Amino acid sequence: MNKKNIKRNILSLLAIFTCAAGLFAQPESGRQWEYKAFAGYNLGGSSPLPLPAEIRKINAWSPGLNGTLAFHVTRWLNREWGLTSGLAIDVKGMTVEAEVKYLNTSLIVGEGDHTGTFSGMFTGQNTTKVRNGYLVLPLLLSCRPSDMWRLHLGGYFAWQRDAKFEGSASGGYIRNGGPAGDRINIEKSTFDFSDHVRKTDAGLMALGDWFFTNKLALSGQLSWGMIPLFPSGFNGIPYKMYNIYFMGGIAYRL
Repeated sequence: MNKKNIKRNILSLLAIFTCAAGLFAQPESGRQWEYKAFAGYNLGGSSPLPLPAEIRKINAWSPGLNGTLAFHVTRWLNREWGLTSGLAIDVKGMTVEAEVKYLNTSLIVGEGDHTGTFSGMFTGQNTTKVRNGYLVLPLLLSCRPSDMWRLHLGGYFAWQRDAKFEGSASGGYIRNGGPAGDRINIEKSTFDFSDHVRKTDAGLMALGDWFFTNKLALSGQLSWGMIPLFPSGFNGIPYKMYNIYFMGGIAYRL
């Protein structure tokens, strides 16, 4: 490479760097494209709405280890409005202990006078453990009221990567086959409906970011599933359940 070409390349690089510096020197409200990575923690549950009559009392609830890692891209159409999309790896789960009455379900009994699989109306103590992983694609309308705030509202579509929905039942009995069936006393039994969890989810999403520095923000996100957790033909649980979770976390603007 001769000196003339070297000089031309150096001048080209300087021009590129000068343009880039001018771009990034703009105030945040002047940027057309914005990139954000964030991590957070999900609180909520996979729940019916409203709580059905079969659930008489919630004795305990814990969220488990529910993390979110996400990357979002926003295309600002003007100083105030834009569109946001991206990808997220999401884990949603909970452990809940409840007293139930006449809950239509299927149980595997391994101890006591009766062993085997029984389906019917169960009354007693129920513990359910949920931990489902999703790949989430959001599509959001974004608002930029100031350099410190970003507000997003829209929907999401999610693909289930792995599912866990299992638990135990104890301290009660099941009417095998229905309300008039034989009474089977339940000391300890289990259930596992993981294979029946639906492979997709979709719903509404609202997200807010407060940038307390030029790069860092506190983020809050509400995702409200509109598709039941189990398909319509599934009889292990008699009511529809939905993913309803709030995420709190921290974001970094790239």
